[in-house]
Amino acid sequence: MASDIYLPWGQPAAWREANRTVEHLIRLHDPELKAAAVAAVKIQGLLASEIFPLMDELCLLTCSHCPDPCCLRAMVWIDFQDMLFLHLSGQIIPPTQLMRKRGETCAYLGIRGCTLPRMSRSWVCTRYMCPPQMAILRKKTSGVQKAFETAILEVKRARKEAEDEFIRVVR
Repeated sequence: MASDIYLPWGQPAAWREANRTVEHLIRLHDPELKAAAVAAVKIQGLLASEIFPLMDELCLLTCSHCPDPCCLRAMVWIDFQDMLFLHLSGQIIPPTQLMRKRGETCAYLGIRGCTLPRMSRSWVCTRYMCPPQMAILRKKTSGVQKAFETAILEVKRARKEAEDEFIRVVR
């Protein structure tokens, strides 16, 4: 049955072990992981200055009266790049994976939306934009749209750079 398929690190023990391992490897290779840490700081800056303000505005305009909330039906999890970012940038690590298996609702969905700090959410959750939000973004100036698109691309590049550097150093 599809709902019995566990997501990456969906089991609590696997989640704890994955996080302990990443934390240990970062401590062990700290001096050599400076480039990965710089990429994480870059991601944090772009999220805080370019992405979160616009996403907060769009969510305020759309989420409270949405007839089909994405948070109720989306299949989300923290992937390896998310986990690296959380550890390298010193963010709060969620106590469990967002979902254990397919068909569940995110463990951090509260009555007023996500209960995780914005910086501790998965990239999928951070960058997702529903059709009504896209329509609002399209009405923004071309400068706002371009800055947002550029920030998204820069975050994607920095996530890949942090992952590649981590793998290069620890292998």
